[in-house]
Amino acid sequence: MLEDQVAYLLQSYLGNYVIGLNKEALKISVWKGDVELTNMQLKPEALNALNLPVKVKAGFLGSVKLKVPWSRLGQDPVLVYLDRIFLLAEPATIVEGSSEDAVQEAKKNRVREMEIKLLEKTHQLKSEMVGRI
Repeated sequence: MLEDQVAYLLQSYLGNYVIGLNKEALKISVWKGDVELTNMQLKPEALNALNLPVKVKAGFLGSVKLKVPWSRLGQDPVLVYLDRIFLLAEPATIVEGSSEDAVQEAKKNRVREMEIKLLEKTHQLKSEMVGRI
């Protein structure tokens, strides 16, 4: 019964990131305050929120260990240890699933944005220099 409750809570927090989160992968030592999950697969979209310039193709998480201070819950921190994290990633494309023309247009737009910022910065620096003289 305790395993069911802990598995439910872990699924609500980790379910967006890992595949294979179930009661069978869960080891609980209640009196020590240890909860351990082993051999889970990372979801490819798990790291999307970080906006990294890579796309995760596959991932593996060897174990997640939680040290829960049951007797001082709310007073002491819950410690989380991650072990054996492996990722297979590839560079992310600018415009996923688009034609070559759309990719080129996106690159041109990016260059234009950078040129505008550069001109604005140059104008700002000139104004500061004139103000000093």
